[in-house]
Amino acid sequence: MKRTKSKSGNWAAVLPSIASATVPLVLRDTKGWKWVVDDRMRDYGETDYERRIVRINCALHRKHRVSLLDTLLHEDLHVQYPFLSERMVCELTSAGLRRLTARDKARLYARLRRYKRR
Repeated sequence: MKRTKSKSGNWAAVLPSIASATVPLVLRDTKGWKWVVDDRMRDYGETDYERRIVRINCALHRKHRVSLLDTLLHEDLHVQYPFLSERMVCELTSAGLRRLTARDKARLYARLRRYKRR
């Protein structure tokens, strides 16, 4: 499987200021992307840009008590902004988690429920 590397760039020019307390986090629809639970993988989550698949390891989250919501948001940001570096996506994830509404959380969890386990 070939993975596309994130490219850092002038992200401030194209991103809404997610760090700003006045701008809400907007979860866009990830049409054309398939979200899959794959408990056999080593990482918590992975985004495959060529096949347009996001894989999440729920078993690893339960085992290490890492927030599944954190990974879902992190991978969603990779889908929405593929040009960002991993570091920037991590920073946006941290900032965005604090502002997620109950509706946003439900939307993220619903992406996993739509698809069968691998």
